[in-house]
Amino acid sequence: MQKLVSKLVEIGLTENEAKVYTCLLQKSNFTATELARCTQVNRSRIYTVLQCLIEKGFCIEKLGRVKKYQAIKPEDAFSKLKEDQEKLIHKIDSLPKLLHPIYKKQQGNSSPLDFIEVYGTPSSIIKKHHTLELESKKFVLSFCKKPYAMTNELNIHKEQEASMQTGVIYKSIFEVEKKDIVFFARRMKNFEDQGEEIKVAYHLPIKLHVFDDQIVMFSMTNKFNPTEKLTYLVIEHSDLAEALITTFYKYWSKAIPVTEFIKKEKIKL
Repeated sequence: MQKLVSKLVEIGLTENEAKVYTCLLQKSNFTATELARCTQVNRSRIYTVLQCLIEKGFCIEKLGRVKKYQAIKPEDAFSKLKEDQEKLIHKIDSLPKLLHPIYKKQQGNSSPLDFIEVYGTPSSIIKKHHTLELESKKFVLSFCKKPYAMTNELNIHKEQEASMQTGVIYKSIFEVEKKDIVFFARRMKNFEDQGEEIKVAYHLPIKLHVFDDQIVMFSMTNKFNPTEKLTYLVIEHSDLAEALITTFYKYWSKAIPVTEFIKKEKIKL
């Protein structure tokens, strides 16, 4: 019975309506008291539920000395529900045409800062970063350095992997982590083996990600309080993206390939 109730809820009935209708199907008619007992719906609520079912075409009221209620056979009940849904869909289809002029008008009134977004918690930063990765079509360029919003794992995360499978190129420069240089080197080698283009540098000025040639995401360390939580800016602006792409490739040309770095630091993996 609970499966039937769940299916009725899925098509738009409330749980109480679904319970009452499935109960009504079990015999020719019920009083409100019997239905309340059958469904465990509070007696004070049962009349409201029954009225809703009548309006939706799932039951009828039979007048007499004591009011009784009878289920409409499912074929007819669902036929009316389907008809009501089709009317609703028709109304929904007509709304975009009516509302679009209002939307178009407000686009001309946007603030100069509308293309800037600020994210201040690790979860919001990670979610936005993953979203931009999955929306990218051509490339993602990154300056990566501690502190990280994401976990310091050995493998690339699933959103990046999914993005790379569509042909998006990932190039990243990581700032060397001297405190655990062996783990850092192993991580860089793993990323490279999984298809990301990696180089390392002993210093990077900021944390930065450029998505295609349109969106940049970056954070800078608070010099007055370095332990303060991360704050990221996301800016959608092609001119800024162009400038930062040029900056990225200047650092890329001087950064050290992973194999060369491992050899230089005499690291055994």
